[in-house]
Amino acid sequence: MSRAFVSSLTRRSMMLGLLSGCAIAPAGPEYARPETKLAKSFLKKQPSGGVRKHDAKWWTSFNDSLLNTIVGYGLENNKDIQRIAARIQQSQGILASAGFPIGGSSRVSEVRRSGGGGDAAETSGFVRAEAKWKLDLFGKLQREKEAAFARLEASYADLDVWTLLYVDEVVTAYTDMRYAQELARILHRVLDSREETLKATKALAEEGGATELDVAQANALVLRTSSAVPDARILFVRMVNRVTALVGSTELAERDDLDVRAPQPSPKTSVVSTGVPADLLRNRPDVVYAEKKLAEAVALVGVAEADLYPSLGLTGNINVSGGSSGFDPLAAFLRIDLDIPWYDLPVRRGKVETAKGLVAERKAAWEKEIVLAVEEVRSSLFALRENTRAVELSKKAVEAAAEVLRLARKAYASGQASFLQVLDAERAFLDTENQAALDLRNRAVDFVDLNVALGGSFNGSLSGPT
Repeated sequence: MSRAFVSSLTRRSMMLGLLSGCAIAPAGPEYARPETKLAKSFLKKQPSGGVRKHDAKWWTSFNDSLLNTIVGYGLENNKDIQRIAARIQQSQGILASAGFPIGGSSRVSEVRRSGGGGDAAETSGFVRAEAKWKLDLFGKLQREKEAAFARLEASYADLDVWTLLYVDEVVTAYTDMRYAQELARILHRVLDSREETLKATKALAEEGGATELDVAQANALVLRTSSAVPDARILFVRMVNRVTALVGSTELAERDDLDVRAPQPSPKTSVVSTGVPADLLRNRPDVVYAEKKLAEAVALVGVAEADLYPSLGLTGNINVSGGSSGFDPLAAFLRIDLDIPWYDLPVRRGKVETAKGLVAERKAAWEKEIVLAVEEVRSSLFALRENTRAVELSKKAVEAAAEVLRLARKAYASGQASFLQVLDAERAFLDTENQAALDLRNRAVDFVDLNVALGGSFNGSLSGPT
C-alpha cells in the first residue's frame, strides 16, 4: 500500500464510509453499452419503419384460432420456458443477498451436569451473538450488487430467448403438420385421377384402342400413388406429436381438431416492419442477453479491483452465560478489522486480469450476436420475398398443369395422343401440386424465421390473411 494511497484517505471520507457504508470511489470501470457500426437498412431499397418490442404476438397474423390456442397453451406449459423461468428466481435470490454489508452468527450452547452423592443437578450454558459490518470504502459491495442485477436482467432476457425459440418451433411444427395434410390430400386427388385414367385405359383396351402395356403402366401408377399416402400420414402424425411435446402436454395428440380439414397456414406478410439493424440491439433477446452478461462482467472487474485495496469492518460480539447459580456478568467487545492485501497481492491482481479477460470475451460474444442477427434478418427477408413470388407462380403453374392433363386425356380418348403423354401429364400435375404446397410451407416458415430474427416484432393490422 503506497503512501499516496494512504494520504488520500482523509478523516472525513473515513467517517462518511463508517456511517453510511458507501464507497469513496467505486473501483473498476462504469458500464456503458459498447458502440458498434450498423448499416442503415437490411437490404437495398428496403423500407424501414418503427418496430415493436419482441412481445408482439406476430403468429396471430396467420389468422388461425387453433394455432393461437396451441401457442398460448405452450407459453404456460412448455417445459423449457418453465425451466428457464426458475433461473429468474435463482437470480432474484442472488440479487437479494448481493452487496449486503452486515453478516454475523448466533450460537446457543447448553451443558447439563448432574452431581453425585445426592447433590442437585446443575445446568450451565451460554448465548453468543456476533455481527460484522463491512464498510464499502471502494465499492466492492456496490459492484457485487450491480453484477447481481445484470445477472437478473440476463435471466429475463434468457427467458425471452427460450420463449421465442418455443414459438418458432411450435409454429413451424404446426406449419409442417398442415403441409403433411395437404400432401395427403394431393395424393388422394391424384389417386382418384389416376384411377379414372386406369378405368378409361381398360375400356379403350377392350375396344382395341389401348395396349396391355398401357393398362399395366396405368395400374402401376395407381399403386405407386397409393404407396406414397402412408408417408404423408406418418409425417402428419409426427408433427402432431411434435406439437404436443412442445406445448408440454401428453394429451394434445388425442384431440380430433388437429386432424380436421384445414388449409395450409398463410400469413399476412404485409404486417412485418423490419425497422433498422440498430433495433436489434433492444428487440433481439439473445443480443440483450449477451449485453447483460457483458454488464455483469464489467461489474465483476470492480469487485476484483476493490480487493486490491484495504478493507475495513467492525465486528461486535456479545456473550451471555450462566448456570443454576445465576447469570455471569455480560461480556462484549467491539473491534475494527483492517485487511491489508500484502502477501496475496499477486493472486488478487491475477483475479483482476481474469475479470478483464471475461469482459473482452463477452464483448466479442455480444458483437457476434449482432452480426448473426443481421445475417438472419437479411437471409429470411430475402427468402420471404422470393417464396412469396414462388407462391404466386405455383398457383398459375397448377392451373396450367391441370389444363395440360385435361387436354391430354381428351386427346388420348380420341386417339390423338399416346398414353405416354397422359402419364407425363399425370406426373407433371402431381409434381406441380406438390411444389405449390411446398412453396406455401416455405413462405410460412420464412415468415416465422423473419419474425424470430427480428426478435418477434411486427407492425400492422391483423384482420386476416392476404
